[in-house]
Amino acid sequence: MATGLERLALLVACLALAWGPLAQGSTFGVWFSGLIILGSVTLALTFLATGVRGRLTLPNPWWPLFAALFLAWVWRSALTAPDVLAGERWAGIWTAVLGVAFSLAALAGTYRRQQVVLSTLLVTGGAAVTLALLQQRGIFVPGFTYLDGVPEQILTGPYFHPSHFSGYLIMVAALCTTVLLNTRPGWHTLPILALAAGTQYVNLFTDGSSIPAVILAAGVPMLVWLWKKAPWLGAALTVGAGAAAVWVVLSLTTPQGQQTFDAYKTRLGIDSQNLTGFLQGREDIHQFGEAMWHEHQNGGVGIGQWGTEFQRYRPTPSQGISATYVNYAHSDYLMVLSELGRTGAALLAMVIVLALFRRGKTVLSFTGLAILPVYLFTGLYDSHLSAIPGTMLVAFSLFLGTRAFEAINYNPPYLIAEQSPQRDPVTGMAS
Repeated sequence: MATGLERLALLVACLALAWGPLAQGSTFGVWFSGLIILGSVTLALTFLATGVRGRLTLPNPWWPLFAALFLAWVWRSALTAPDVLAGERWAGIWTAVLGVAFSLAALAGTYRRQQVVLSTLLVTGGAAVTLALLQQRGIFVPGFTYLDGVPEQILTGPYFHPSHFSGYLIMVAALCTTVLLNTRPGWHTLPILALAAGTQYVNLFTDGSSIPAVILAAGVPMLVWLWKKAPWLGAALTVGAGAAAVWVVLSLTTPQGQQTFDAYKTRLGIDSQNLTGFLQGREDIHQFGEAMWHEHQNGGVGIGQWGTEFQRYRPTPSQGISATYVNYAHSDYLMVLSELGRTGAALLAMVIVLALFRRGKTVLSFTGLAILPVYLFTGLYDSHLSAIPGTMLVAFSLFLGTRAFEAINYNPPYLIAEQSPQRDPVTGMAS
């Protein structure tokens, strides 16, 4: 019975992983509620299955502990917020996101189960890219909401907004490269190459700030792969890449660097804005989050409260973006700090840091390592991991919901039986 419940929990978790990005990014309406339901059911089934089994084996129990503390802080924030309903809805999203990640960490510990999760992510990414290509041909999904300019100027895929779609494609790009680098060539190679090419193609039509990040995400897995093959070379290239990134960022802060970027931006698919305007716009938006956090440093204004509370901090006189409705902080750091304060931000940071230990060597864990620095960078100017539920779900599942195959040695016997014959955790080849 326990095995059947675990398989059912894994099935619902995979449904959530597909629902998150394919349901308009789960950003509003029934799509938002559906993700909460799927994630909550997944977590409940996982607890039920482990209760029936009578034991729960986790290779890394530390991040789940801090995730539970973080969720306790989120629900406390929700129940004491000015708008309790909005707080409860976003507390539900965080519960679903971390609940699915925990369920994958608890249940997907064999090669076979990780292949199910990997296949779900690849098929979902393929469906997202296909929807964008269909948009380009004038074919749309009934019931979805589209922005003006689709598809003549922008593509949104299954998401509502092109920048949100671009933020999700970071994971698809990294996953494709990781699979190609860490598996032997086979029947899957050509389809994944096609998906990798399609991801970059539709990315160029999102006209979003994360376009360079998607391109970067396709290359970062090479560093992870080199760390595995030749640690000294991986370390050297990582230092070099970090230095190059710092140089680029510093260059973009100078007038000459901004002019150079504006001269080449169309090659990256960025047409609607120049760098100076982008930086000014983000500065106008970020002042709301900075003001909220400054006034509520420890506890924040409350989870889910951005939409109403930010208007109390509108500058006078206000003009440009600061005079419009700002739906979120456009910075993961400011979003978490403004709504949950230092305490919430510290707990979430501990969850991510502790998840770096005992990750094992699997395609999913390598992908999680590859996308983490990319999202830490995009978090400076966008809120993919704190305001876009579909992206949050997949990203945190890859950060947190991977476990080491090495832990099979002290898992319950049925997991050992499912693992037999023993397989290489990266290539999947029988030993």
